[in-house]
Amino acid sequence: MPDRRRAWARALFLAAPDRVARAAFAAALEGLRLSIEAEPKLHAFLADPSVSKAAKAALIAAACGSGEPGTEVFARFCGLIVNKGRAFLLPEIARSFGELRDADEGIARLEVEAAREASKEVLDRIAAAWTAYSGAKDTQARLALNPSLIAGYRLRAGSLRIDYSVAGRLERLRRELARPLGRPQAGAPAVSARGEG
Repeated sequence: MPDRRRAWARALFLAAPDRVARAAFAAALEGLRLSIEAEPKLHAFLADPSVSKAAKAALIAAACGSGEPGTEVFARFCGLIVNKGRAFLLPEIARSFGELRDADEGIARLEVEAAREASKEVLDRIAAAWTAYSGAKDTQARLALNPSLIAGYRLRAGSLRIDYSVAGRLERLRRELARPLGRPQAGAPAVSARGEG
């Protein structure tokens, strides 16, 4: 089954007249996603069959703002998505659109999990190292606090996860200690439980 969310996001991405419009669309979609996920009344409004399609489309289109580039394209997209009964896909479309834009702009999104607050300088150094590692043009790092890490960092970009935390090291050590001891390799000296002689 095709991924309809990505198809809708790609259609809007290709319809955007330029990069400025794509940035405006990304901001509008992200704002909608956050609002829909945080406000049950908005989700109910969009799902309510008694609310007219025009009212729903107008509400969604207003997220882009009337003076923004490509407003008419975004308004047509909103009307189409409501008429096709796909407004419930907006949060996932927003994520897919953001990923498409990031790929086009060469932006890497990096989540940095830390046990405690990290300074902007530290985050900037991590982002610069990730940019060099990934080959991206730029990296935008976001800090997420996770006291269970004890110390260190856990980095996540898309499906890639790198664990530099104390908790991660302890977990790896626990797994190593839990593994059964292997048989001695060929040529290795045998060890007797009673010792030599």
